[in-house]
Amino acid sequence: MAVDVSEFSVLARAEFQNQLIESYAKPYPADIDAIVDEYPSKTSVETYAYMSNIPRLRVFKRDSPAVQIVADKWTVPNITYRAGPIVVQKESLDDDQIGGYLRSVASLPKQAQKDISYKILAVLAAGATTPCFDGTNLFAGSHTIGSGNNSITADEASNDGKTHKIIAVITDNPAKPMLFQNREPLKYLQDDYSPQALEAREFKYWADTRFGVSPAAWFTCILLTITDTPTLTELDTNLTAICDQFRTFTLPKGSDTDDVQYFHEGWVPDASNFTLLCNMGLAQRLDKLRTTDLIASGTGGAVVNNQYQNKFKLIPTSSLGA
Repeated sequence: MAVDVSEFSVLARAEFQNQLIESYAKPYPADIDAIVDEYPSKTSVETYAYMSNIPRLRVFKRDSPAVQIVADKWTVPNITYRAGPIVVQKESLDDDQIGGYLRSVASLPKQAQKDISYKILAVLAAGATTPCFDGTNLFAGSHTIGSGNNSITADEASNDGKTHKIIAVITDNPAKPMLFQNREPLKYLQDDYSPQALEAREFKYWADTRFGVSPAAWFTCILLTITDTPTLTELDTNLTAICDQFRTFTLPKGSDTDDVQYFHEGWVPDASNFTLLCNMGLAQRLDKLRTTDLIASGTGGAVVNNQYQNKFKLIPTSSLGA
């Protein structure tokens, strides 16, 4: 299947476009869609406004005091990324009998979309040191907009010295824990077919994209750091602690006289609204908890119904560690 360099470039662009169309049908794994807000972008840095809360319903009085609505700003920059470049020697193209180089170039869009997905997860995993919309770190003991501790810990009995992490996300909230803004989508395959490349008998192929990723709504997620590997029973306790913690998160008051409002009042965990991301080493145990009917209760061999069977989606990710 040896081809001329100029013909190879034409074929590569066509194949790249075909693969790009396919990859755009799934810009990141489907399970991640529920934890990401995606916005278009038209400048190098996007500015988002978030408003103070409005007062709650109260008895009308002729002298009812007015409450001023305040808007704060949050900025997210765009960064340029490149898939490639892939370098191909003229001799290699001339002698290629199986089309391997064409397939390698065609793989750029799929690989780039996987890398975008991983970038989103990596920024989420670094939330303990990365600010979200209100200026506090995504995972922190307290926040400036609303109140709640969404960075909690557990210490288990195995004493095997291993550390595990779970990020729990409530996915039916209009706000999401991650923001993705797309300034320059991955569109075209670029190539270097210059006189210098002809002289060197080497040709480069690449594709560029520009986007911004940032932690967003802290109140939709919780980071649980577990010291020592947990049993299924301990994981049951861990998930109950996470659910209880979600229900403590409160909205900022629109007026000092308002009653407290809770972000997740009425929420009940279900696979349609509850996603767990975990490090690779915890995946099998969480998957067993997700699918098994019964779990141990105490040390005498007794078992109880598993309250978390089919109650969450699971995303193992190396961004949270091995």
